[in-house]
Amino acid sequence: MSLPKIVYNPGTGDITLQFVRGPQGFQCGWKGRVHDNVATSGLRERVIEGLDLVITFTMGAIKVSDDMDDWTTFSFWALNGHTFAFYPDAALSSHYNCVSDDEGLEWTRMGPGVYSASFRWRIVPDDHAPSGPDVVMKRFYGIAA
Repeated sequence: MSLPKIVYNPGTGDITLQFVRGPQGFQCGWKGRVHDNVATSGLRERVIEGLDLVITFTMGAIKVSDDMDDWTTFSFWALNGHTFAFYPDAALSSHYNCVSDDEGLEWTRMGPGVYSASFRWRIVPDDHAPSGPDVVMKRFYGIAA
């Protein structure tokens, strides 16, 4: 298993953001776009628009003097709604096109000059999309191509 990477193109060519450290609490799961109607009798009718795959994780130990600039630049670009390629394991050729589901970027102090930030990304339902969250987790751990 190698560390993940991100590839995005702000219009000047591909930029690769190689993870310096592994993400903490990496998770992937279904997030339903649903509408519930509850009758006074207590019966619920659920209308499902779709099930999206959402990746969440925290990047800890981001150093102000090291990789904070790269994460800030990428986050500003992604927060504006642009699509980027996420490789859960950079050694594998498989990637997912994602969009940020975050509302902002907030650095949390861990120590002098060291911060963390949490991220939430939605996988775009295209030809690269996996069949389920289990596939994402296996690729993250280098188990499946």
